[in-house]
Amino acid sequence: MIISCIEKLTRLPCFRATLLFFCTILIVPAFGADKPLRIEIQARSSNETYRIIPCGSSGLLIFFRSLEVVDEFHVSWYFSFYDTNMQQVWVKSIPLLNNQDFRFHQEGVDTLAMLFVSSGKSKGKENNFEILRIVLSKGTFILNKHKLQENAEVVAFGIARGRAWLGINIPGQAGKILNIRLTQGTERMFQLGLGALISVKWMKPDSASNEVTAIVNRQISKKGFEYYLVRYDTAGLIKSEILIGGPASDRELNHFQLVSPQPGSYLLVGSYGQLTTSSSRKNRIPDESTGFFAISIRNGAQKSINFYNYLELQNASALLEDRDIMNIKRKALKKNKNLSEFSLDFPVLLHNLQRNKEQYVLTAELYSPQYRTENFTDFDYYGRPYTNSYSVFDGYRFANAIVAGFNLDAKLLWDNTLEIRNLVSMELSPKVVVFPSGNDQVLCYVSDGKIGSKIITENNLVEKLDFSPIELLYPEDKLLSEMKGTLKPWYANYFLSYGYQEIKNIALESNNKRLVFYFAKLRFEK
Repeated sequence: MIISCIEKLTRLPCFRATLLFFCTILIVPAFGADKPLRIEIQARSSNETYRIIPCGSSGLLIFFRSLEVVDEFHVSWYFSFYDTNMQQVWVKSIPLLNNQDFRFHQEGVDTLAMLFVSSGKSKGKENNFEILRIVLSKGTFILNKHKLQENAEVVAFGIARGRAWLGINIPGQAGKILNIRLTQGTERMFQLGLGALISVKWMKPDSASNEVTAIVNRQISKKGFEYYLVRYDTAGLIKSEILIGGPASDRELNHFQLVSPQPGSYLLVGSYGQLTTSSSRKNRIPDESTGFFAISIRNGAQKSINFYNYLELQNASALLEDRDIMNIKRKALKKNKNLSEFSLDFPVLLHNLQRNKEQYVLTAELYSPQYRTENFTDFDYYGRPYTNSYSVFDGYRFANAIVAGFNLDAKLLWDNTLEIRNLVSMELSPKVVVFPSGNDQVLCYVSDGKIGSKIITENNLVEKLDFSPIELLYPEDKLLSEMKGTLKPWYANYFLSYGYQEIKNIALESNNKRLVFYFAKLRFEK
């Protein structure tokens, strides 16, 4: 059964705190006035599988995995497409394999491509994946189904010139790239290179040719890695290969973002971790980062590489208390070492590089796993009570975001930060939206039913972090809790806010407490 929507037109009062976020104005002739729109879907729990993909000025897609069993191997997924006025255009369902979940998507001119891959590691389950293409204007579905070898993990996905490309890593084996001719359904898989200890770190197909660009790493010793920027053709032949990074050392490049403003010219920016530092910990989390690196590539060769320790950023004080940074500096001075030899070691989530005039802006969200301790009473052999404790994973706590601007020569031009408050998520997905507004950058996110926003101009603060509530459906509604709150850019200066909310309204005769999945269209104004 398809979702049932509760649509209600309500007037939203304007509020301003330099930023103005409000539900978009819709012309509704039946009411003779401009009123905003919010859509709510009744939910049983926040574990339901509603997801939204903004599709630019075409509209938005909401989809979910239902409980409808089609046969032994398939369940129904429902897809609903809305236009930019949030009017439903079509609703359709399609059976997909029951051991799969949604992983990646890519928007085309008029088609949305979605990748569904096998989830879990249960023995006996086939490692299948399906590529679903949706012609948004018509609601036409095109499905390709394929298989992967056991334990293969898809880490990158892209579509170009009628081909789908998948970057695949396999524990103990060399990574591979698979390309599929979508119309014919034929596929070809090739190995990244020689040796078993080689893997895909980043990948993107070229829309101008039948080639794919990838960043691969090869482990050459227990702690040493080599990194290459490689272009492959559809048969797996290497068209170009560039060694990137410095000599094998105590730095490990662990996250990557790449742009190519013109053929043969690249800016590669990412994060790196210190393998051995004076602040190293035995229980160091893999892929923790110490700072940013930036690499400039021209005419087929690495021109320059720069490393920027988080401790050396102009706004490093926002990441730690001033006294903590001073203690680290005193320790470095006492041991006659450089500050760059120390580290903060944060797990990070990198955004895609965004071009802003002649700069490229990188956003990195810092997070940490959060646990809680639960106790229970048990009894020993003699019946004597004793207390047992165990840790329960609560999710990932997002604490800060770093926003930094780089030029094509791999120079850090400026940096700034955004404090993230009360945001814990079970999913490692971007929470912060960064977008340009004239000479400013606007940083914002959703937390506890409010939009936190801050305005900067490079290193300078224009407007400090402020919070504005998102209006609910009825004037008497009171927000009790919010789960999985998300803010995403949509098109122009419009945004989508969505998530699960528990709401109480004592003015209603029935259903005065409800759990909903909501989505609303927002507009930004200064």
